[in-house]
Amino acid sequence: MQAQIFDLYRNGMKTAAEFAKTSLENTVRLQQKQLDMVRNILDENARSTDRLGQARNIKDLVGMQSQLAGTQLQRIAEFWTSAWQIAAENQKTVMEQWQSQLGSEDMARAAAQQISRASGSLRESSPQPERKGQEQHRKSA
Repeated sequence: MQAQIFDLYRNGMKTAAEFAKTSLENTVRLQQKQLDMVRNILDENARSTDRLGQARNIKDLVGMQSQLAGTQLQRIAEFWTSAWQIAAENQKTVMEQWQSQLGSEDMARAAAQQISRASGSLRESSPQPERKGQEQHRKSA
């Protein structure tokens, strides 16, 4: 029985470590994506600055400003889309791990029930001195 309790404890600790690992890996992925996006934004900013410097009149300047605003909105949408995708992937991974853990917990419950039944059977089948005395007293009466 101690071995089974130890196994349950070990499995719980293993699952906690797996959850922590998954969370940290997803954080790294999100930060890497954010870093890539910032690099792209900086590159695009440098190109936009060059284009703005080439504007010859107010019409060109307003046209470029409109393009820049559209591009910036697109980048913001890409950022939030990627953040939500990573969050969804993280949730999916966590749910899969929970389902895996629940499966092992069901097995542990079944094992605990078997142990309980076995110990109950042993108690019933073991001779009890008090019962023997009562049964003999009934037979003699």
